[in-house]
Amino acid sequence: MFHTIDFDSWNRREIFELFEGYLYCMTVELDITEFLCTLNEQQIKFYPAMCYCIAQTVNGNQNYRYAKINGEIGYWDRVHPHYTLLRKNTDHLFTHQRTFYSDDFSKYYRHFLEDKEKAENGDSLYYDKSGSMDNVHISTMPNTSYTALSYSKPASFTHYGTPNTSFIPFVMIGKYYDSGHCMKLPVTVEFHHAVNDGYHAEQFFHLLEETCRSFQG
Repeated sequence: MFHTIDFDSWNRREIFELFEGYLYCMTVELDITEFLCTLNEQQIKFYPAMCYCIAQTVNGNQNYRYAKINGEIGYWDRVHPHYTLLRKNTDHLFTHQRTFYSDDFSKYYRHFLEDKEKAENGDSLYYDKSGSMDNVHISTMPNTSYTALSYSKPASFTHYGTPNTSFIPFVMIGKYYDSGHCMKLPVTVEFHHAVNDGYHAEQFFHLLEETCRSFQG
């Protein structure tokens, strides 16, 4: 469900009006040592579990769920992982799939694996063709550990310049690696400055790392 806000009395109105359309990326290497131990112990796959933790982080804080729908500013009460996958039997072409978020990880995990198999055997860029905007978009470069990443323009699902605009952070995850004292995961997030300042960016990474650390499966 989408909840509109009173824009005229919003304490962020001045910042929003000045910075709408501006985006910035921030890359942080998260400590996921305990998270990986939990996955290994329970034989849980990494990608669906990480998408779950990202969605849980976004759903836990209204500041990461803002959008403009039919010209009205507001926020979603819940968003769902919308993620990229490689299509089988193609030259590394990818597709987008969506799995409904549930606090019940076992339920979510089962649906994710089912949705993943369908999309990987599909033949289009968007297996999920619902057009829904209540998503947190997630992509991955699972074979590369990097220290920085930037984008030249907003992703197509942001819909800038239209009455419907998503301000939800876009998350890219890389390859985790052993730093010598812990397991590190590079995570890049594209933030919309209209709704997320540096404080919100810092908090996002702290919250995501803690969500991974406390993950129980």
